[in-house]
Amino acid sequence: MKNKNTPIQYIVLLYALASIVFLLAIAYLGTFTRYMADDYCESFMVTDDSILGAVLDRYMNGRWRAANRLSNLMFVGFFELLGKHNVEIIPPLMILLWTIGLIWLVYEIRKLARLSWPLYIDFFLGILLAFFSVFEAPNRFQIFYWRSSMATHFVPLVLLNFMLAFLLSNIRSAQGQRKPAWVGFLFFFASFIIGGFSEPPVTVMVVGCGLSLFYIWYFVKHEDRRPAFHLLAWIFSGALSALLVMAVSPAIAHLRGDTPSFSMWVFRTTQYTYLFLIDTFKTLPIPTALSFGVPALFFYTLYFNKENKQEISQQRWKINFYIMLIAPFILALLIAAGFSPSAYGQSFPVARARFFAHYLLSATLILEGAFLGAWLSQLKFPVFHSKYSFGASIFILVVLAFYPLRAGLQVLQNVPAYRERELLWDKRDAIIRDLKAQGETDLVIIQFDGVDGTKELDVSAKHWANGCAAQYYDVHSIRAIPVPPEYIDEYFGE
Repeated sequence: MKNKNTPIQYIVLLYALASIVFLLAIAYLGTFTRYMADDYCESFMVTDDSILGAVLDRYMNGRWRAANRLSNLMFVGFFELLGKHNVEIIPPLMILLWTIGLIWLVYEIRKLARLSWPLYIDFFLGILLAFFSVFEAPNRFQIFYWRSSMATHFVPLVLLNFMLAFLLSNIRSAQGQRKPAWVGFLFFFASFIIGGFSEPPVTVMVVGCGLSLFYIWYFVKHEDRRPAFHLLAWIFSGALSALLVMAVSPAIAHLRGDTPSFSMWVFRTTQYTYLFLIDTFKTLPIPTALSFGVPALFFYTLYFNKENKQEISQQRWKINFYIMLIAPFILALLIAAGFSPSAYGQSFPVARARFFAHYLLSATLILEGAFLGAWLSQLKFPVFHSKYSFGASIFILVVLAFYPLRAGLQVLQNVPAYRERELLWDKRDAIIRDLKAQGETDLVIIQFDGVDGTKELDVSAKHWANGCAAQYYDVHSIRAIPVPPEYIDEYFGE
C-alpha cells in the first residue's frame, strides 16, 4: 500500500509547488498597488474621523449605493492605522489567508465527514481550490489589488472560509452537546460583520444557512445534529441581521430607477445565473475542465489499490451518489442568491462581483471530480484495474501539474508594467506633497491611465475622484493632465 501511495505524495508535492508559484506571483504583483479612485475617499473618511464614526456617518448620510455596506469601511480603517503603505500589504496577506483558510476548511470537512485519507490530501484539495478560484477570477486587479473593491468582494470570502472551518471544528468538539451562549454570540457577530461587507456574500450566506438548517432538521440524526443546528442558527441570524441593516439604509432611498417586480426579479436572477454558467464554460473551457479532471484522476489513483477500496462502504457510496446529484442544483441556487442583488439593481453582475460564483463553481467541480474518480476506481471493469490505467493517470497528472506553473510564470510577466506604475505613482505622490509644503493648494499633476476599469484622477477638478484625492492630500483642488510618454521623464525632471 505504501509503494502505491508514493506517486500520490509526489503528485501532491508537485501541484503544491506549482500552485504556490502562481499564488506567490499573484501576491507579489499586489505589492506594487497604490491608491486609486475610492481608496482616496475611504482613506480620508476613516482618518478624518474615528473608524466607527466614519462607518456610521457614511451609513446615515451617504447617497450612493455602497454607503449601506458597513464592514468594508471598518476593514479599510483598521489597515489605515498601518499608514499609506497598507495597500501594498493587504493583497499578499489576503492571498495567504485565502489559501490557509481553504486548506483548513477542507481539513474540517474531512474530519466531520469521518473520512480517513492523509493530511496531505487536505492540503492538495485546498491549494487546488485556491489556485482555480484565483486563476478564473474575471478581473484580478479589481478583486485582489484595488483595496476598495477587494474589501467588498474578496475579503468577506476569506473571512467566510475561516468562519466555516471554525464552525465545523466547534461542531466536532461539541460531542453532541450545545455550545455555551458566548460561542453562539461570537458566530452571530462574525456572521454580521462578514455579511456587512456587501450584498452578494450576505445573500449567499442567508440562503446557504437556510438550506443547511433545513437539511440538519430533517435528515441529520446523529450526535452532531444539536450543536450544528444551534450554531448555524446563530450564523443565520447574524447574516439576516446584516442583510436587513443594509436593506433599510438611507442610501437605498437614493437609488435611481424603478425597482423590478418580484416576477421580473426572479426572471433576471435566473437568466443571469444561466448566462454566467454558459459564459464560463465557453470562455474558460480548459480551467473548468481541469478543475474537474485533476481531482477525478487524483482520487482514481488514490483509491486504486485494494486496501483503500475496502475503506469505502456501500453506505458511503450511496451518500456520495446523492451529493453528486444534488450539488449542481445547490450551486445554481447559491450563484442565483449572489446574483439576486444585481438583478434587483437591473444589471448583470460586474466582473468583480462574479468572483464568489467562480469560487463556488470551482469548489463544486472539484467535489464532483473527486467523487467520480473514487467511483471509477471501484468499478469492476478490467480497464479500471489495469496497471496501465494507473500509470497513464499518474503521467497525465504530472503533465497537468505544469499548468499552474505556467500560469504563475505568465503572471510574473506583468511585473515590469506594475513596477513602472508604482515608481511613477510614488514620484507623483512626492511632487504633490512638495507642492503642498510650498503652500500651493490648487494642483495640476500628471495623469496616469486607469487599470482594468479602475478610475484614475480626472482632468476636471470637480470629478468625484479628484475631490477625494484633494481631501486625502488636504489641498483645495487637484487636476490631472495626461502627459505623452516621451515627455514623462522630463516632467519628473529626469
